[in-house]
Amino acid sequence: MSGPAPDRARRARLWLAGALVLCLFPLMPRLGRSLREQLRLPATPVDRTHGEWAREWLFLESCQPFLPSNARFTVLAADADTEMALYMMAIGLFPAGQPLPHTYYGMPHPEQAAAAQYSLEYRKSAPENPRARLIARVPDGAIYERPPTP
Repeated sequence: MSGPAPDRARRARLWLAGALVLCLFPLMPRLGRSLREQLRLPATPVDRTHGEWAREWLFLESCQPFLPSNARFTVLAADADTEMALYMMAIGLFPAGQPLPHTYYGMPHPEQAAAAQYSLEYRKSAPENPRARLIARVPDGAIYERPPTP
């Protein structure tokens, strides 16, 4: 009767070793970064999930001091996906402001953007409207005051 007990103990050790290996998989990405980096507080809510969104978030944060709290503004970028991400983030970052979409889910909305007093332009070499007045240059972009529409 001594045969089944060692076999049972060996199977239990094998299952325990397998479970331990499975528990290590989620830790693998963390083992590649230093403890200091893992414990650093993120600068944005998306630092550790999407690096480009983090840059866009920091761009919007850097624009805040230059805009009146209730400003009507639009956000412009080189592509529609970036504009959409910036627009959605601006809704949260500027709760008293009125962000107006230039594009919304890839569809242009120039009539809505035309009502904006300010234009936050992300990584653009020149302002969309050549008559716009530069308010400030910020990391990754600039803020322009748009001329009144007739």
